[in-house]
Amino acid sequence: MKAKGKFGLVVLFVFLVFVSVFAIPATASKKNTSNRYNVCFVLDSTDSLKHTDEDKLRYDATNMFLGLLANEGNYVGSVIFSGGVIKKSDVVPINGPKDKIQSEKALETSEQRGATAIGAALDQAIDLLINKGDKKLPSVVILLSDGQSNKSDKDEMDSRSNALTKAKNESIPVYTVALNADGEADLDVLQQIANATGGVYKEVKKADDLKDIFKEFYKMIYAAGAQNLIDSTIPSSGKLSVNFDVPYKGVEEVNIIISSDTKLKELILIKPSGTEMSENEVQEVTVNAKRFSITKLTSPEGGKWTLKGKGAPGSKIKIDMVYNDSITVSTEYKEKDIYGTNEKVTVKGFVLEDGKKLSSGYDDYKATLVPDTDKGNEISMEIKEDSFVGDISFDDEGTYSYHMVVEGNGLVKTTDKSDIVFNVGNRAPVLSNDAKNMEEHFWVFPFFTKTCEVDLSKAVSDPDGDKITFVADSSTFKESTYEINGNKLIVKDFYDLSKGVTTIKAIDSKGASVEFDTTVSLTNVGILALILIGVGIIVFLVIIGIVTYIALNKKFMGSITVRNIETGETQMQQRNRGKIKLSTFAIGNTGHSSKAYFQATGKDKIIFVTNKAVKADSNYGTSKKVTVMNHLETIIYSDAECSRGISVTFDSFIN
Repeated sequence: MKAKGKFGLVVLFVFLVFVSVFAIPATASKKNTSNRYNVCFVLDSTDSLKHTDEDKLRYDATNMFLGLLANEGNYVGSVIFSGGVIKKSDVVPINGPKDKIQSEKALETSEQRGATAIGAALDQAIDLLINKGDKKLPSVVILLSDGQSNKSDKDEMDSRSNALTKAKNESIPVYTVALNADGEADLDVLQQIANATGGVYKEVKKADDLKDIFKEFYKMIYAAGAQNLIDSTIPSSGKLSVNFDVPYKGVEEVNIIISSDTKLKELILIKPSGTEMSENEVQEVTVNAKRFSITKLTSPEGGKWTLKGKGAPGSKIKIDMVYNDSITVSTEYKEKDIYGTNEKVTVKGFVLEDGKKLSSGYDDYKATLVPDTDKGNEISMEIKEDSFVGDISFDDEGTYSYHMVVEGNGLVKTTDKSDIVFNVGNRAPVLSNDAKNMEEHFWVFPFFTKTCEVDLSKAVSDPDGDKITFVADSSTFKESTYEINGNKLIVKDFYDLSKGVTTIKAIDSKGASVEFDTTVSLTNVGILALILIGVGIIVFLVIIGIVTYIALNKKFMGSITVRNIETGETQMQQRNRGKIKLSTFAIGNTGHSSKAYFQATGKDKIIFVTNKAVKADSNYGTSKKVTVMNHLETIIYSDAECSRGISVTFDSFIN
């Protein structure tokens, strides 16, 4: 074979290998491996808390959250607010009980008078997380308030706009609690903040319930396993014995939370091996607060434990167990732009410990693929070697969305919803370059601007030519202040936030979708115009005043002699500044208006001013202002026949 022919075969072979490699669908690997967070508490400290939380039980609640935290690896900061931010602590690492105590102290402060500056405090908290938190960890804010936010303060509203925009852009959820013991909490604002950022909102009527809310928040944020061990009363014998199981794998810590009317005594723990932790040993790993205690077991033995103690017969007792675990789950499958209706896709599921896939131990768990919509069926996954395996097939065209749930060892772990997405027989809409940084600014003019509209169609197109429907998936704006109408995002209330981010989902006719964010900022010209008009009026009045003052205070540079041309009466006057009324010359009736006067110019001339047009000499037309020059007699007639009037002579001092 010729060398040229051999070279051609080699090129063809390389080309085929290249095509075959890149024709293989990419493998999508999606997982959630974080069990540590940057946390920032934002606490209200307005004077009203003296009534809504007179026993300062909010600190019990924050101490509950801090007590449940793993002893190492989390970061915690805080912002305390009243009329403004009154105390702030950087987001710092928590590595043991001493760091937790420091964080607890940072949260405590005395109540102060002032408006409820939620926006300003939240804005600074978000900045703390962005600038001071561990970049490798997700972040979260926990906000507690019992007051009304100051909606009339533009700076406060702008701060809230900035905070929500940054939180949404940085994927920082805000969990909010309204302590509404007196019915004065701003429920709408706190609910809006949580909804806008993907957090959770709770309302409580009693400060004593705050610790339970903060415990629930902890379980939500960390996806922590939990179990109620007892919620009853101490038996008549006064002796208490409770059994509980600790998973064999993946549990870093077990937190035993005891809430009781009276303190338990002689508290001991018996390990699965039979070894007993004495009362002193238990107290060494226990933190006591006003209304509860937390006993933290680090690297606990897996198996059945027993808790024993003594208490007052008949007193209420509640014991909960919360795990801090290192277990997460993930999925993998071959990802393509479009799947066929006869196609079968294999999804692999994995259990991870400290972010590393387990190669064994799957027999302790059960895994299921759960559809997120009514399209598709729940699928039980089988164990094959080092993973779970489930096959998904498709009955018809459309979009199928699933997430995986793994249960076992007392734990329940899930991937995010829509973790697994298949577009069957149809390609999803495609984002344009406009969607990558879609921002619109509007000037809002009172009485003229009714709505502000953003054209969403320019952000997306459908490769199959399908009709696209737009829906708002989430927004920092309140639901009542915006709407989607066709391909328009319409903002219809200009007195909520000055800036907001809305996540838009573009869905084609077969259910395939894509998401993008659009940012809308508003400048309410009404407020700006009032300020500018007010400043303009003041400036105008000042200018008019200055001009008038100067005009009325120019010097008369000589003397004025006035003669009645009908009677011959004559008089001369001399003044320093301003004007001289004609009537002061007292030369009889000349026919001129009583309001007529001579105005100084500071030069070798004066001006005769009247409110009725007059004729100066017989050769000139009529005018309301007549200039009288130096040493030049000027006759000013008051009638058409030129029979009545005055003769004026100005003798200037100026040569």
